Amino acid sequence: MKHLYAAYLLLLLLVCPAARAQIGMGGSTSPSAVLDLKSPANNKGFLMPRLTSAQRKAIASPAPGLMVFDTDKGTLYLFDGQNWLPLAITTPGMLGINRTASDGTIGDRFGSSVSISGDYAIVGGYRGAYIFARIGNNWIEQQKLSNSDARAGDLFGVSVAVSGDYAIVGCYSTVGIARPAYVFFRNGTVWTQQAMLTGSDSSVDFGTSVAISGDNMLVGDNGKAYIFNRSGTTWSQVSRLIGDGTTGDLFGISVAISGTRAIVGASIKTINGKTNQGAAYIFENFIGGIWSQQAMLTASDGEVNDYFGRSVAISGTYAVVGAYGKGTFGIADVGAAYIYSRNASSWSFQQKLTPQEQSGVRFGSSVSISGNYALVSQPYPPFGTTIAQSNATLYTLTGASWTLVRYIVDPLYNLVESGASVSISNGAFIIGGPANQSNLTTTVGKVSFGTVD
Repeated sequence: MKHLYAAYLLLLLLVCPAARAQIGMGGSTSPSAVLDLKSPANNKGFLMPRLTSAQRKAIASPAPGLMVFDTDKGTLYLFDGQNWLPLAITTPGMLGINRTASDGTIGDRFGSSVSISGDYAIVGGYRGAYIFARIGNNWIEQQKLSNSDARAGDLFGVSVAVSGDYAIVGCYSTVGIARPAYVFFRNGTVWTQQAMLTGSDSSVDFGTSVAISGDNMLVGDNGKAYIFNRSGTTWSQVSRLIGDGTTGDLFGISVAISGTRAIVGASIKTINGKTNQGAAYIFENFIGGIWSQQAMLTASDGEVNDYFGRSVAISGTYAVVGAYGKGTFGIADVGAAYIYSRNASSWSFQQKLTPQEQSGVRFGSSVSISGNYALVSQPYPPFGTTIAQSNATLYTLTGASWTLVRYIVDPLYNLVESGASVSISNGAFIIGGPANQSNLTTTVGKVSFGTVD
């Protein structure tokens, strides 16, 4: 019957001048429309032809005004007579593949934490963690994760990490109860809770930060961090890290791990009498699963309230430490990021990165590194403005220096806190914007995906 109706409609268009002038389907016709489609039950939409980028570009002599949905880019494309134009921002330097939680509501702060690895990404907030899978060049929500022993006051998703077939989710409690971190394992397209991790003396701050690399997981706590190792389907604590043991320095506020190397931030550590200057500690696993401290990193130009170590990242022989409170020319909270490199068994300062804006952008609030690329966030516009030039900055290693690739811009910068969290892996990155609005409802949150090319 559908085929007969379509054939009848086509015949009508070809032979009937009146039909060519105006056609309405499902209701009254707008006087300005040639074709007016209405959903009889207000619960269906118009499905555009769907093509891959290669198929779209292979269309012979496309007519001006031709429109298709590009499944690789995840957006509509319009041919203007000369070029295919995306109807959503997908060009380098702009955030185009934006995603929100399928069940997002006010206060979720979806995008507060993000992590990406290969074809999978995980996004956390205050009320859940979500797995996204890359299909072609598009990112699709695959599953919402939940903890099996959920309790009132849980901020399940406050920290997240993913690597290979494993993900870990931190669960901070707002009612002062020590909560575990949760391990999930992927089988096909389904992620299942595999373990609940607790430290040997974990506190209510356990799970403030989490990281994963291969068979090792790192969980931050207040004043300590724990490394767990997997044997089969069992995860066991193999090390308890404490830095130099100083209390009240927020050791564990940030963590990262790469192979046999880990880094832990202590953002309010006092250095040479300067409160809240901050530090970061690097640990390595050489023999027998024993993790030992190899270096304590500090900024040579460190000052009061720099909060060096509030964010950390490590990849191979490079580490990045963010100091979002770093001041410049007497202006607080400009921020900076410091890169360190490993030579033999020692770590040394390599380069300081600073933002293009010089007023209160909190550059370095989140940092990530993968191979020869580093990504540094700045989630706030300059003081006294609502629009900033960038919300994250991408760098690449050129010789012995890290050079600017481009500034990454969110057109809704002032509304989303875009750059509150960043992660990069194998040429793809994700940026969280937990204050994104939905129907004028704030703090629902969103994330944006992009590539280094």
